[in-house]
Amino acid sequence: MDHNQQPYFPDGLNMLNDEFDISEPTHTQARPSGSAVIPTSRPRKLTSDVWQCFNIVQMTLPNGTSGPRAKCKFCHKDYATSMRGTGHLRRHMYKYMSAHGQVDTTTQTQLQRHPDGSVTTWQLDAIHARECLARYITQTDQPISICESPFYKKLITSAYNPQFEPVSRTTTRNDLIRLFETQRGDLVAEIQHLSVSVALTSDIWNACSKYNYLYVTGHYLDSDWRITKRIIGFRPMDFAHTAENIFNIIIGVLETYEITHRILSITLDNASVNTSSIALFIARNIPQDGGYFFHQRCACHIINLVVQTGLKQVSDQIDRIRDAISWICSSNPRFSEFKRHCKLNGLKPRRFQTEMPVRWNSTYLMLKNCLEYDTTITCFYNMKLAETGQHSSKILTTDDWYVAKIFVQFLKIFYNDNVTLSWVYYPTSSHAIHQIMEMSELLNSYREYEHLGAAVVAMETKLKNYWANIPLLYALSAIVDPRVKLSGLEVLLEFIGINLSIDYSEQITNIRTKLFEIFLIYESRFDNIETPQSTQSETEPKQISWSLLKRQKKDKSASTSSGQRSSPSSCTELIRYLEAQFDVVEDKEEFDLLLWCIFLY
Repeated sequence: MDHNQQPYFPDGLNMLNDEFDISEPTHTQARPSGSAVIPTSRPRKLTSDVWQCFNIVQMTLPNGTSGPRAKCKFCHKDYATSMRGTGHLRRHMYKYMSAHGQVDTTTQTQLQRHPDGSVTTWQLDAIHARECLARYITQTDQPISICESPFYKKLITSAYNPQFEPVSRTTTRNDLIRLFETQRGDLVAEIQHLSVSVALTSDIWNACSKYNYLYVTGHYLDSDWRITKRIIGFRPMDFAHTAENIFNIIIGVLETYEITHRILSITLDNASVNTSSIALFIARNIPQDGGYFFHQRCACHIINLVVQTGLKQVSDQIDRIRDAISWICSSNPRFSEFKRHCKLNGLKPRRFQTEMPVRWNSTYLMLKNCLEYDTTITCFYNMKLAETGQHSSKILTTDDWYVAKIFVQFLKIFYNDNVTLSWVYYPTSSHAIHQIMEMSELLNSYREYEHLGAAVVAMETKLKNYWANIPLLYALSAIVDPRVKLSGLEVLLEFIGINLSIDYSEQITNIRTKLFEIFLIYESRFDNIETPQSTQSETEPKQISWSLLKRQKKDKSASTSSGQRSSPSSCTELIRYLEAQFDVVEDKEEFDLLLWCIFLY
C-alpha cells in the first residue's frame, strides 16, 4: 500500500502499525489574543492494510454516545475503533470481503511441513527457484532468454511470488551447465553401481539450424530390473561423417561413463559409414572377460528397406492416390469443396495426412485413412481433372483402390512388427525371431496375388539379403524366453526356412555352440549375484508364431532336444533350463519376461 496515499486519523486517534489509542483530544493552551493556536500533537498515518476496506467516520450510537467508528466500504457495516488493535476488522475483511475479490490477501497464511515434523512458514529459496527454472527450460525446450523476458518476470512476480528475483541469461546458462554436470555425475555413479552391461543405440541428428549432432543412448536394467534408457551423449559433428570420427565420438562417450568394456550391443542405422565404424569397434574393443562383438543391424531399418522395395513395385497406383490426396489437401478452397462432397455422401469430412518420403509407415497410414473415402475422392478428383483438361493418366480408377486395399492389408503386419520392435521399456530382441517368422509367412501367402507378385518377390529378396543369416543376438534372446528355448527356436527357424527356401540346420548348430560358450562367460561373472524381482509389466501382442510353437510342442520329440546332445559338463544348470517344461500360452498379458533368466533353474 502506498503510504503517501494513506488517510489520517482524526484528532485524538493515534495508531502505530495495528494498535492505536482512543484518547481525549489534546487541548491547546490559552494564548494572547491574535496569536496562532498550535496543537501539541499531530495525527498519525493509518499504516494497517485493513484501512483499505474501512473508513473512519464520526457516528452517534443509539445510546446517544458519539465517536469514531470503522465503517466497511463495501457492506457499510460499522465496528468500534478500539485501542486493542484492528484484529476484529481484519477478521471481517477475510470473512466477507475475500470471496468478492475486494481485499489484498497477500499475507502469508500457508505453512510448510518438514520431514522431521516441524512446521514453519514457507520461505523462498532462490537457489532452488533457479534450479527449477533450469529444469523447466530443458524439459519444455524453452530458450534461455526467457528468463529475461519482461512478460515472464511479470508472470512470476505478480501472480506467484513477488520475492523472486529474476536472473540473467548468463546465470541461467551456468545453472543449466551445473544441472547437467550434477545429473551426469549421478548417472555415472548409478551405472557404476550396477553390474550389468549396457546396450547402445546411436544416430546422427540434423537440427533445423543446419548443425549435425550425434547422440548415444544407453539401455540397461536398473537395480529393480526395470529397463531404463538415458541419453549419455549428444555431441556436435562439425566435421566429416567418416567411420573414424563416428567411432571416436562414441568411444569418448563410453570413456566418460567408464563403460568401454561393458557394452552389450551397439545399434546404428543402415548407412555404409556406420558399417565401417562397427568394424573399428570389433577390431579395437575385445571384451575383457571374453565374448563376442558382431555387427547387429537395426531391425526397424531393415523393415523400412524391405517395404520401400515393395512400394516401388506398386508405385503407379500409389502415386495416383498420393497425388489426389496432396492436390485436395494443398488448397483450402478445394478442401472446403471436398468437405461438401463428403457431407453429401454421408461421410464425416477430414483432412488426410500426407506421407513423408523417408517413412513408409506414413504411406501406410495415409492409404489406410483414405480407403473409406475412395468413392468420394475418385468422383471429386476426376471431376476436377475433367474441368481443367488434365491428362487421362492421372485419373483414379477402381483398380488403383483395389491394389491399395490389398496393399494396406499386406502392410499391416509390417507396421505392427515395426511398432513391436520399437518398444522402449520392454525387451524387444526376443521378439525379432517372431517378427521375421510373421513376415516370411506373409510373403509366402501373398506370393500368388496378381497385383502384388512382383512386390512380394522384391521384398523377399531384400529380406533374405539381410536375414538369411539369423543374427546371434536374436537367437540367444529367443532361447532365454522360457516359452521358446532352443527347441522352439528350431521350430521357428524351420518354418522361416520353408517360407524363404533357406536351410538353417548349420546355423542352429553354430547357435547352440555359442550359447554354451556365452553361458560359461556369464556364469563366471554373475554367479553370485542375486536375481531381483521385476516390477515392470507391459502387454505383448498375440502372434501366429506362438500358436505355431504350441502346436509343435507336442510333436517335438525329446530325443531331438538340444539339451541331450553333447554339452560341457559344467553347463548342467543351462541344460536343466533347456529341458524344463513350460506351457506356451497365447494370452501373455500377465507374462513378464524379465522375471525369467537362465539362472533361475
